[in-house]
Amino acid sequence: MATKIERRRPDIFTDSEVHGDSVADAIHHALLPLDRTASEMEMKWGCERLPSLVSPATAALFGSAKAKLDAAIKVNDPQEVVRRAAVMIKGWAKMDAEATERGHKALSPDIWSHTTSTGFKVAVARSNADAIKSIRTNDRLEGVAVYSLDEIARILEAESYRLLDTVKKTWPEAKVAKTRKKKAPAPLFDDGVPF
Repeated sequence: MATKIERRRPDIFTDSEVHGDSVADAIHHALLPLDRTASEMEMKWGCERLPSLVSPATAALFGSAKAKLDAAIKVNDPQEVVRRAAVMIKGWAKMDAEATERGHKALSPDIWSHTTSTGFKVAVARSNADAIKSIRTNDRLEGVAVYSLDEIARILEAESYRLLDTVKKTWPEAKVAKTRKKKAPAPLFDDGVPF
C-alpha cells in the first residue's frame, strides 16, 4: 500500500481513543486517495514491482517521497500529510508512465492450477505478486489456495519436510504418490488418572 507506517483509523468501534480526533481523522482521510492509487498501481504492475521498472533516479525520488510522507504521518502533521500524499500520487503516475515508455507490460499472472483425483484444488504462482493479482482478478480461483514458489520453498524447507527433500535429492525421479497423516503417539501411561 501507500505507506508502511502504522496509522490510527478514527473509528468509534475499532479505535475509540482517536474517535473525534480531528488530526487523526484528517490524516486518515488524506491518505485514502493515495491508498486507492497505490492499490490500483500494485494491481496493475504487481506488489512492489513498479519501482524496479523505472530509472534509478525515479525510483530514488519515489523512495524519498515515501520517507517524507512516513515522517509526516509519524509526527501527526495533517497539512504535511496532505502535501506528501499528493506528491506520492504524482509519483505513482510518473512511474506508471515511465515503465510503459520503457516497454514494460502490466503484470500478467503466471499461474498453474491442478485438481487432484480426490477433488483437492491448488494453484501455484511464479511470484508473490502473481499470486496476489491472480487471487484478486481471477474468479476461477475463488476458494482455491494460491501458493507462490517462494511459499512452497518455505514449506518444503520446514523441518517436517526434510525427509522428503532428502528422498528427492537421493532419488531424483521419485514422486510423491500418496501421503498419510501421522498417528499421535500412544500415551506413556494409561493408569486411569484424569490428569
